[in-house]
Amino acid sequence: MSKNIKKEENLKAVGEALSKGEKFLAENKSKLIGVATVVIVVVIVIFGYIHLIAKPRENTAHEQMAAAQRYFEIDSLNLALNGDGINLGFYEIIDEYGSTGAGRLAHFYAGFCNLHLGNFEEAISQLKDFNGQDEILQARAYCGIGDAYVELEQYDDAVSYFMKAANYRENDFSVAYLMKAGLTYEQLGKYAEALEVYKKIKTHYSKTVEAQEIDKYIERAEIKQLK
Repeated sequence: MSKNIKKEENLKAVGEALSKGEKFLAENKSKLIGVATVVIVVVIVIFGYIHLIAKPRENTAHEQMAAAQRYFEIDSLNLALNGDGINLGFYEIIDEYGSTGAGRLAHFYAGFCNLHLGNFEEAISQLKDFNGQDEILQARAYCGIGDAYVELEQYDDAVSYFMKAANYRENDFSVAYLMKAGLTYEQLGKYAEALEVYKKIKTHYSKTVEAQEIDKYIERAEIKQLK
């Protein structure tokens, strides 16, 4: 008998819950419809922006940048930066398509154009504005900043960026950045730090070309450290 009473109580509780739910829906029907409508509109707007604006704009930016990239490859750096009157240069790509992937990549190219042209402050500025996800390009940008600081004889900043490049995501290029860091540490008279870098090259990158000659750098740093 008690089981039947308990069952009836459960059914009553469920019924009351359903009744409350129905009442809530009835009282808030217009609000819920409004919320659902807003969500649908937002989804449509986002979908439309991505497929009707963002992607076509990205494709256009890459097409526009093709000529500047060709000029870069043949060392026509001023044309690469400023365009040829018909095709856009990297600076114009940055101005017109800065929010796209191509626009962000244009900072990378503009940085190295200026580095090779001897405009070191501008090179640093452009390369710092580059924010790439590619592990090779981002590390290369850090190294480029380091190279520019070396040219400006700002060696502390230079070695910081060489190490940043080497440690960004270790790969086959890291050893070259470590070598630059070691040589810059020596330039600063920080032979203990240089020695640490050279020993890392010997132990972690033993099969590289740099490692084949690293012993002489280790010996030099050890001698200078004792003086």
